[in-house]
Amino acid sequence: MSKEEDMQRTLCAEFGPLAIQFNPLSGDFDILAPGGGYTSLGSGAFVLQQDIDLSGYAMDKKTFYPYSSFEQRSGTTVGTFAAVLTTQPYILESTIVSSVPLNNADLGVALVYAPGFNQFSGLAGGRFNRSQIIHGEYKLYTVDSTMAVAGGSNTVKLLDRQVYSSLEPTAADKLYCYRILTIASTTGEAFQGQWPSTRVLIPGTISSEPKLEYMMRLKRSYELANQV
Repeated sequence: MSKEEDMQRTLCAEFGPLAIQFNPLSGDFDILAPGGGYTSLGSGAFVLQQDIDLSGYAMDKKTFYPYSSFEQRSGTTVGTFAAVLTTQPYILESTIVSSVPLNNADLGVALVYAPGFNQFSGLAGGRFNRSQIIHGEYKLYTVDSTMAVAGGSNTVKLLDRQVYSSLEPTAADKLYCYRILTIASTTGEAFQGQWPSTRVLIPGTISSEPKLEYMMRLKRSYELANQV
């Protein structure tokens, strides 16, 4: 296949599992099995970054045109909470594939506001618009009182799912992939949280585009990357 021909490719970002446990001494959560690559963002939030290298295509001045994106999961999400709760607990999961890097402030806010929307203006990450967020998916879980064993370890119920992938073409030499996880509850009422391994698949086409459009796309990517 010559360099001028379009190429079909499926990009993949793999994320490992995470298990956390509440530490009553620190008042925060600790990772139960270190080594998965997750790092703390503070306040019980953790992030894993797994980037996709597109430098080979960038050297050939190619653009990636995604036409879909979706997530796959290897298991269930589990939580352990107090038998008597004063507030409803939630387990949150946000997965983002971006053509520009996100800093810690962006990642923390992404658990509340999806980057690229108007309400993000004035907050951390306000420099983004939809075109930089190639893939975005947010999930909110809670304990199902009709099925759960009070005070035990239970599979949590998916309460809300939001997808905000732009699927915009990108000429960046790297895609920045993040999985952000946390538990939101009254202190001391959530004991453990467990998330399974996941992956994001982004099928698309590698192709050339007109020079002016290509240069403008590169310019915007570099400007945003330098703001981090």
